[in-house]
Amino acid sequence: MEKRVRSNLLEVLKEVKQSIKVIDIINLRELSNHTLHDASILQEENSIQAAVIVYSLSKIFERENYQNYKSWKHFYKNLMLYLENAIKSLERNDEINYKRYTKSLIYFIDKLEYKLRHYIVEVMEKAKIHKASRIHEHGISVGRTSELLGVSQYELMEYLGKTGISDINLSISMDIKKRIEFTRSLFK
Repeated sequence: MEKRVRSNLLEVLKEVKQSIKVIDIINLRELSNHTLHDASILQEENSIQAAVIVYSLSKIFERENYQNYKSWKHFYKNLMLYLENAIKSLERNDEINYKRYTKSLIYFIDKLEYKLRHYIVEVMEKAKIHKASRIHEHGISVGRTSELLGVSQYELMEYLGKTGISDINLSISMDIKKRIEFTRSLFK
């Protein structure tokens, strides 16, 4: 893992941990978007996975009654433990254990109470597709983006079609006549 990516992930995970302690959902979302920068530019899988986890956590904490589930205390304890261990792994530059702890985070997100589990699985899938659309918006191909996030190209293209992200043509900033006039003015 590149030093810059590791440093960014370390900073993000520390803020995630703090945001969870004070239940700052807005900051959790912002942190998820922050990780997308590296994910879209470097196409780095650890950043993508972190973005999906953080986004999913923001959705979990949005639920008003999440603390009422009988397995919540166990989930919260493990969430904080695995976040701390992921942070320590990044500090030691131990990518293998970092990946192990992030996989454990995903596992514990999935193991919440049965009724909530279906919601969380749906959130995880939607988070992947949402983050994939944001990566694609940064110029990464649909094929590469779907490969990085483990979503089907069909699901991603369907989502892109609904959001209109793929309809935006960023390369056209002025009409053709104005561009020609501008180009001619450069050579006078």
